[in-house]
Amino acid sequence: MSLSVSGDDLPYGSGPLRARPLGNLAASLMGVAALLVLAGSLAFVRAPQEAATAVAVGAATPPAAVAPVSAPLVRPERVAAFRLEAPEIDKEPKSTFDPLLPSGGRQETHAFGAFDNGRPYLRLDILQPAGEKLGNSDFFLDVARHAAQAGLSVVRIGQPTPLVTRAGAFEAAEIKLSLREGGVAAAAAGERSCLAVRLVNASLSMEIAGIACGAGAKPMDRRAMGCLLDRVYYLPSGENKALARSFPRVEGQGCLAAAPASDAEPTKPAAKKRAARH
Repeated sequence: MSLSVSGDDLPYGSGPLRARPLGNLAASLMGVAALLVLAGSLAFVRAPQEAATAVAVGAATPPAAVAPVSAPLVRPERVAAFRLEAPEIDKEPKSTFDPLLPSGGRQETHAFGAFDNGRPYLRLDILQPAGEKLGNSDFFLDVARHAAQAGLSVVRIGQPTPLVTRAGAFEAAEIKLSLREGGVAAAAAGERSCLAVRLVNASLSMEIAGIACGAGAKPMDRRAMGCLLDRVYYLPSGENKALARSFPRVEGQGCLAAAPASDAEPTKPAAKKRAARH
């Protein structure tokens, strides 16, 4: 038995098959629902991964270090290595320091009194360690440089001769100085006769250069200058034992006191009186 279906028996006419309106709507809703479910699944899976990545990155990257606030640079206060007490000239001398030299040497200056007041005046420049010597090997040029540092000009200088002290033999020469400022007239009015001294000690690696003026127009005499140089002493806080041995502290009377009779010019014998005639 055979079954045959003809076109006349179909419930719709000839032409392409078309879905019913309700079927289309149902299919569309199912597609949208599937997309929503897929998007929700992706978001659910990605959120823990992103959170884990953020935690890992945070653990691997240390917090930015806060730069410490650096304290202002405070230079250590420079103190003198030598001292000279000369209250008969100035009870409060001025001590100054030049910048450190490339060789590591340091120069300290001790000034007593003032050049332009007609009273005794003393200035000592002490360089140690000398290293590449700050001064010049020539006595005249070196003295002129030290005078310029004191604001003075050399008018005339004599030949140096030895001045023996307990620290060694200084070169000493009479020198006429004037103030550098104020022109020729002021310079002539401010001229003073003084004594220039210098000691370059290679074994101690040091140099002392000084200018000393007496009261009025007279230079400081050599005896008084030698006494003052003998009273320069190395401070106990210093670390150079050789300098401590060469420059110990000594006590004594003022160096500008009158010279003892033995050092003064020999007195002339008193004239004999003639016997009276009767």
